[in-house]
Amino acid sequence: MKPIENLNHIFNTLLWGTFIFLTLLHTSCEDFTEIDSPNNQLIGIQVFEDASTVDAAFAHIYSQLRDVAFTSGNTSGLSYLMGHFTDELTLYSNSQPDVQNYSNNTLISSDGKANTLWSSGYNLIYASNRILEGVTHSSALSQADKDRFLGEAYFVRAFIHFNLMNLFGAIPYITSTDYQINKNVSRLDTEVIYQSLIADLQLAKTLLPETDTSYNKLRPNFWVAAALLAKVYLYHEDWQLAHTEATDVISNGGYVLSTDLSQVFLKTSTATLWQLGEGTAGTNTLDAFTFIFASGPPPNSALSSYLIADFEDGDSRFTNWTGVISEEENTWYYPYKYKLNSPTGNTEECTILFRLAELYLIAAEAYAHDENISEALNYLNPIRTRALLDPITTSDLDVLLNAIYQERRIELFTEQGHRFFDLKRTGRTFTELAPIKPHWEPSDTLLPIPESELLLNTNLNPQNDGY
Repeated sequence: MKPIENLNHIFNTLLWGTFIFLTLLHTSCEDFTEIDSPNNQLIGIQVFEDASTVDAAFAHIYSQLRDVAFTSGNTSGLSYLMGHFTDELTLYSNSQPDVQNYSNNTLISSDGKANTLWSSGYNLIYASNRILEGVTHSSALSQADKDRFLGEAYFVRAFIHFNLMNLFGAIPYITSTDYQINKNVSRLDTEVIYQSLIADLQLAKTLLPETDTSYNKLRPNFWVAAALLAKVYLYHEDWQLAHTEATDVISNGGYVLSTDLSQVFLKTSTATLWQLGEGTAGTNTLDAFTFIFASGPPPNSALSSYLIADFEDGDSRFTNWTGVISEEENTWYYPYKYKLNSPTGNTEECTILFRLAELYLIAAEAYAHDENISEALNYLNPIRTRALLDPITTSDLDVLLNAIYQERRIELFTEQGHRFFDLKRTGRTFTELAPIKPHWEPSDTLLPIPESELLLNTNLNPQNDGY
């Protein structure tokens, strides 16, 4: 695999660059990155002899998640790409042919965006494995620091593999930095991947602290690992385990579901489990910069008419989380969850990767599949009443599940590819997208494995169907 071949050198170089960069930061949103510059360049195992340099390694990972990888709020991130791949966004620009391929369902095996998703993901998996190996063999770190770092690295490794699996299907699950091993890896059946994900997350939970008051929710803790584990169990259809993990976070994690929708996406939100910090003081999210526009027609994209039509009358999320531009006879809407698309005195919004509402919906869906309708409603209806909608009062399981899917569509729109993943895992991609997407086929639930990777490592064959 190309991303892994030279990463030992790249990782150490990036660490040094990260140290220099971090000394220039003075931001409360990334307190954990305020690290003294080392006296001389650190390479190899020396990086793992001091907690501050390991923290710098994690800071690099999170900056890449914010700026480059699939979690980025830019036009290469899942929120934007998969919004076009499904039915959340309409593309108006003629200057983004690569995004047009997602919008028009014309992806090819050499797609550059898919290659970036793959390569950036595996680069960060390599970085997390490097931390795991270095911290494990460190003789200088305290046991408390080692536990925290190991738990965090196991979580990051699982988080990235989980998203790559849902994008590409069968993938390698990389647990080593040894190039001789990694250059010939094969794709694994998704069942094997699920077991690896569960093992990593269960281990992360035993190592991570439950609180992170020093880090402003910028570092995954015990509850974030539990939230991802709940999501993994949901996708794997382990219903009882999914609602057990989700309700534990809801009941014991100390997070509070905000009733004021204008507060949900602020950096200080009580419902945020994990968010990505800003690059420099006063910078807000790439999401807002990407989605918000001030005049029509939209310079790039707008919310699709399909999504707008799916909002129920009176849903306060429509007025709080969508912006509108009207000119003459035309009206366009854009995602307005993040509202600050320019710098402010202090950073007020950070890209959120896990928030409490998703755990409510995971619990509701898992209980529904477990045929516990009353408990499912207990977790679905707080999301609806917070949006000023009437509670659901049904005893029909199919009606309830459809209501939960609808609630996920509206609550989580243009966030981290939720719509695509939900349609895919519930078997609804063809029925929902074929009527509105040209040439949509059942095989279009997977992105192409980058052609360049197949040429470098033939063990990654065969290519996904349809490419």
